[in-house]
Amino acid sequence: MKTLIIIVNLLLIVRSEKCETISLSMCKNLGYNSTLMPNLMGHDSQASADLGLRLFAPLLHHHCSKYIRLFVCSVFVPMCSEHVPGPIPACKGLCEKVKGDCEEALAKIDMAWPQELNCSSFPEPPALCMQQPPEEFEQPQTHYFNQEEVTFSIKCPPNMIPSAGKCVPVCKSKQHFDPEEVATFELWVAIWSIICLVFTAFGLVTFVIQPKRFRWPARPILYLTSCGFVTCTIYLIRWIEGPYTCAGNLAYEKPAESLSCVGIALILLFCDIAYTLWWTVFCFVWFLSAMKEWSTEAIEKISTRLHAIVWVFSAIPMFYVLMSNHISINHLSGFCEVTNKVLVFFQLFFMVFSSVLAVLTSVALKNVRQTLIIAGRCPLKLERLFYRLLVISIGISVPYLMYLMCQFYNTFTLSLLKLVLRKTSIIFATLWVYSPKTFDMWRDLLCICRNKSESRIFGLLPKILRSRDNGAKSSNSALINHKIVNDEKRRIFDIFFASTQGQNLPAPVTRV
Repeated sequence: MKTLIIIVNLLLIVRSEKCETISLSMCKNLGYNSTLMPNLMGHDSQASADLGLRLFAPLLHHHCSKYIRLFVCSVFVPMCSEHVPGPIPACKGLCEKVKGDCEEALAKIDMAWPQELNCSSFPEPPALCMQQPPEEFEQPQTHYFNQEEVTFSIKCPPNMIPSAGKCVPVCKSKQHFDPEEVATFELWVAIWSIICLVFTAFGLVTFVIQPKRFRWPARPILYLTSCGFVTCTIYLIRWIEGPYTCAGNLAYEKPAESLSCVGIALILLFCDIAYTLWWTVFCFVWFLSAMKEWSTEAIEKISTRLHAIVWVFSAIPMFYVLMSNHISINHLSGFCEVTNKVLVFFQLFFMVFSSVLAVLTSVALKNVRQTLIIAGRCPLKLERLFYRLLVISIGISVPYLMYLMCQFYNTFTLSLLKLVLRKTSIIFATLWVYSPKTFDMWRDLLCICRNKSESRIFGLLPKILRSRDNGAKSSNSALINHKIVNDEKRRIFDIFFASTQGQNLPAPVTRV
């Protein structure tokens, strides 16, 4: 029973804090149409406020001030805005203006200024209140219930400007943060986005050149890198173009005011969920390979199912967030962000699960190493693979686990830390492609490109110049000898350029 009473009280509180349309006829068409109860006189409903307002009818009928109706109505039915907590009363200056206009006229009819309207009880700027309208404003001297429009101005706090009858923060000011903190965050975003983008771009280009090297169970690294590449690109564009939470110089107050801001939030969420799931898949397929002794071909047979599971489960949270409206604006980062803690726990669960799989995989690899030693075989390659997996697993999982745990808090220091942890995890995911084979491949590719460009240049030179330039001949012959010596190293590039050279060489299958 007590629980039911508490729930009812909470519902009444929530209901009471909602703006309601003004129903009093003498206070309509004043430039605002919503009010919030209780008012400054203690009335908890518009019906009781109407009864109290009738006592001031003689004052309203007197027309001693052109702002009298605006001021009195602001006391009984104060202005309400969805973007401002609590009612917005009249300013002390407006009260003193009306009182000064009416004191002489009220004295002539032996009527004193009402004690309930004591001007000292009204706020002053920079507090949010309704200011005195401009002096050139002239209100028609008509009866109080005539349909005329009354304008007024709102005094906004620092770093906020009035827009559409409400105070909106200036986007560039970021009034909730210190300017030095904002500059530090912008520099942090630029540095880590560029570093992350370089690493991920190098990994993706390497895969495009040598796709056969990155077969299952190493293939999920490609998709981890792709998710990181998209995330780093969005952060870099945000640093170049500015925050997504702005329209001109004004900051958005609700995510729904900017479809692009909401779209970016959903893309970042999709990449985060996909990153978590692909890391789980990476640990899972290595577990199958080491513990269950699955071959590359067997894992490739289930790769289509793994793709379907990861991409579908990464897209479902986007629809959940849209329906539950768990998107908020972060003016420091300049992004609309998802604030649903359920999704954070979802990612934490899969990160812990993948860590367990990684531990089981390491145990299996140690057992295989022991078997090789007993059989008298060299375990050097297996040890290299083990340490490679160990470094990458720790580099990906530990920073990302810390990043997810920091999602429950929101401070400036943690914002910087979350950015570093997120980018560090992505960078470690790209380290799989960094091997002697990769560097040899890039070195040979650069040599081939350089040799082709030099041969074209020599082919365009006149024969008379080439005959006189003995140094060019000797260097050209040296290049030809170098190509003969490195013929075996260039085999992979002959295959890569086979589509343009018309060769049909068998593609080597190399397992990383």
